[in-house]
Amino acid sequence: MSLGLLATFVVAGSCLVAAQSAVDETLEHAGYQRGYRLHVPAGIEEGGASAVPLVVLLHGRGGSGSGMAQLSGFDDLADEHGFIVVYPDGIDNQWNYVDGIEGYQNEVPDSDFLRALVAYLADSYPVDSRRVYVAGFSNGGFMAQRLACDGNDLFAAFASVGAAGYGGQPASCGDPEPVSILFMHGTKDTVVPFAGLRQQGPNGPVTVLASVEQTFGYWTDRIGCSTTIDARQLAAMRSADMEVHVLDATNCPADHQLELVVIVGGGHNWPGRPGLIPSDIGGEVNLDIDASSFIWSFFERHALLGR
Repeated sequence: MSLGLLATFVVAGSCLVAAQSAVDETLEHAGYQRGYRLHVPAGIEEGGASAVPLVVLLHGRGGSGSGMAQLSGFDDLADEHGFIVVYPDGIDNQWNYVDGIEGYQNEVPDSDFLRALVAYLADSYPVDSRRVYVAGFSNGGFMAQRLACDGNDLFAAFASVGAAGYGGQPASCGDPEPVSILFMHGTKDTVVPFAGLRQQGPNGPVTVLASVEQTFGYWTDRIGCSTTIDARQLAAMRSADMEVHVLDATNCPADHQLELVVIVGGGHNWPGRPGLIPSDIGGEVNLDIDASSFIWSFFERHALLGR
């Protein structure tokens, strides 16, 4: 299955540093030297007493942690709101969200690595264990969904941009459990089609990618929300030819939320951040919503219960 061509390859070699506190480091895990870009705002010290949130940002296939830092601009939000942000590197520039699904040979234990990375950072910095979050773009968005299946004891909320449900997901996700997750997707995404992707297999058509509608329905059922939706439309100020609709599932379990942002005419990109992905891959970038700010606002509303 190829979801490649992930847009962040255009900045994969970049090592732009947003502030002196942004550093590139490695962590050995399962026989791999795993790289990551870490941004710690001024005033947050190792061993500090005041606990702060931690946000994990996952790049797409072909990208890198440093590329994701540039694509998302999350360092600026971290400085403004006082949280730590880390951008890990996937092995071979991808994330193994299909771990354990029949037919895939990738055995890189990415879920375990991301757990280990959070634990490692929490040993050094004042990380609030109730406010650890993960977001991803494209291949990284698929990985964020996988973590929503088997990492809801660690992460308080999840966000997926330019990714949808995938073949084998229901079986690999295990028993339903409530989580808070935000999806953001353009209707003209040509890499991860809004309408999904089916291919002919030896025994008939096979779903490679679920449609965004099917994905929302899957998570509605998994979380335990109602099938009714509250919808609103954002004002079109800078992208007058595009519409942004925000859909919220209703009657979700207490303190949990399922939200979908539909960008009509939007492509495979990070909304609000133009000029970073070639238009033949990324399509049109909506400027009426800043994906990073919207994601952080979603994250701020959620914390792990019982901690």
